[in-house]
Amino acid sequence: MTAQRQRRNSAEVDWRPPAGKGDPIFGAGATTAEKTIANVVGLFGAAIVVAAGLLSGADWNLILYVVAAVIAFDVVGGIPANGLNSAKRDHHGPPSATADTAFGRVVRLPVVFTALHIHPIIVGTFYTPHLWWWGPIWYLVIVSATATVRAVPLHLERPTALGFCAIVTMAAVYLPAPDLWAWLPIMLALKLVLAHAVQEEPYRPVADPAGDSALTGR
Repeated sequence: MTAQRQRRNSAEVDWRPPAGKGDPIFGAGATTAEKTIANVVGLFGAAIVVAAGLLSGADWNLILYVVAAVIAFDVVGGIPANGLNSAKRDHHGPPSATADTAFGRVVRLPVVFTALHIHPIIVGTFYTPHLWWWGPIWYLVIVSATATVRAVPLHLERPTALGFCAIVTMAAVYLPAPDLWAWLPIMLALKLVLAHAVQEEPYRPVADPAGDSALTGR
C-alpha cells in the first residue's frame, strides 16, 4: 500500500454527531491534536501582536496590550479552530451535544456568530479614535460577506468565500488602518467567512469513537 493510499484511508467522511460532551469551540469529538493546533496558533498570534506593540513603541497601556492579545488569540487561533473537521461537523451537520448550550446553538448560525465579532469596532474605538469609521465599515463587510456565502448555492460557497478573502486582503493593505491592526480584517475574513461559514465534508480519524463506517452525506 502506498503512503498516499495509507493517508487517504486514515480518515473518512462522517457526519454523525459523536456521543458525549459537546464542544462549541472545537466541535464535539475534537482530538487532542486538533485542539493543540488551534491553541498553539492562537498563542503565536497573541505573542506576535504583543511583540509588535512593544518593538514599535505603541502607545498602549497594560489594558490595551491585554485586549490586543485576547483579540489576536481569538481571531488568529479561531481560523484553524473553525476549520477543524470536528467543528465543520458541529456547525453544519446534525445537532450534537454542543447544540444543547446557548453558545452551541449560536455557532450553528454563521451570520449570527459573525455578528458577535465586534472586534473591529473595539479596535477602531480604543486604539485609533480618529479612524472611527474603520471599525464599523469592516464589521459590516465581514457580516455581509458571511451572509452572502450562506446565501449562494453550496457548490459556490468556497469560491465565494475565497473571493471575499482576496478582496478583503487587498483592501485592508491599502486602506488606512489603526497602527498594527491592518491584519485584523484579513484574519476575520479567514476565520468567519472562509473557515466558519463554508460547509465542508468533515473528515474524522478511522478510529473515531463515533464509529468506524464512513458516511458520505449529511
